[in-house]
Amino acid sequence: MLQKDNDEQYLTNCWRLILGKGAENQLGSGSGEVQEMDQLLDYLYQKEYGENQLYDGGSGGGAGKEASRDKSKPTVFEWLKKIRDKFPDKTVEIMEKHAISKYNMTEMLSDKKVLESMEPNKALLQTILQMKGHMKPDVLESAKKIVKNIVDQIKLSLEQKIHKRFSSLINRNRSTVYSISGELDFIKTISKNLKNYNADRKEILFEDFFFYENIHKKNKWELILLVDESGSMMDSVLYSSIMASIFATMPVFKTKLIIFDTEVVDLSEYLHDVIEIMFKVRLGGGTDIAKALAYGSTLIQNPHKTIVVLVSDFYDWNMNRFYQEVASIIEGGSKFIGVGALSDDGKGDYDKQAAKKLASMGADVAALTPDALADWIKGIIK
Repeated sequence: MLQKDNDEQYLTNCWRLILGKGAENQLGSGSGEVQEMDQLLDYLYQKEYGENQLYDGGSGGGAGKEASRDKSKPTVFEWLKKIRDKFPDKTVEIMEKHAISKYNMTEMLSDKKVLESMEPNKALLQTILQMKGHMKPDVLESAKKIVKNIVDQIKLSLEQKIHKRFSSLINRNRSTVYSISGELDFIKTISKNLKNYNADRKEILFEDFFFYENIHKKNKWELILLVDESGSMMDSVLYSSIMASIFATMPVFKTKLIIFDTEVVDLSEYLHDVIEIMFKVRLGGGTDIAKALAYGSTLIQNPHKTIVVLVSDFYDWNMNRFYQEVASIIEGGSKFIGVGALSDDGKGDYDKQAAKKLASMGADVAALTPDALADWIKGIIK
């Protein structure tokens, strides 16, 4: 990485890297480190002008060909290793994303060795999900491991936060020998089984297990998540799928997950396996929100104990039908939450006019973080 020993030289080097070879006559070629970084950038961004065409920094301007004085080009795998040594992590993430999405360097996803060397992040996750249909079986297996790594990290963090928010719904003053909540009462279980201690094996033989009694054991809330899988909704699909899988483990909810574009797919049976869900997502195509809402309505059994969560940018080809389906759900007694985006920062591009219309109909509407959505749901069931 560039050293900031001298402010003036540091700025010169930065501009040299930004402007590329076209600035060599004015700013010089720079140190050996700058030249190497420049070659790594050039390996990717020369594709802006076509293969082997570099920006001509002469007075004529424009793009043109010139004989290359560079060393032989590295393989994609070597290039990935080198950019990690020379650039900050955030820059590497951007370069990898550009390599695949902008310059179609699909060898990054067709070579198992290259794929496994890439930094696991959400940008790579999105690309894998978009390219999964074109991967060879051995590469696909590696891709699934990468997706699992990314998803598991996010899920672990969210799981702890969400379970903590809903912990008040578990009655810790009472416990039962039957598994009602699925949350083991460790202290009572151990104390009741101490009589079965085996001195020879130095362990307790457990005969009875005691679980905390769930306050809502008799009357679960139905939680129906309808998630738009259009290309711009990748973060929302990821977080919605993870949150649905977490809510599915909580005894207070009966959880359903439906993914849609112009078709509607019920993935509720896969809530135990987020990776399976992610590999069924298609990311792209049109959108038929009304069709998804109509299907979601058929799942409602107890309207006054049902929360319908629509995660979408609210852009639809038939807005009147969309509003009619929402009105039917709300008038039927169910709670309706419209989530314009579900992301780290709670920001997203969605139809603001549609959001206002939904709010005027009695829906709760906003772009949210996963934590904020959990809080909204908790507020409703309390």
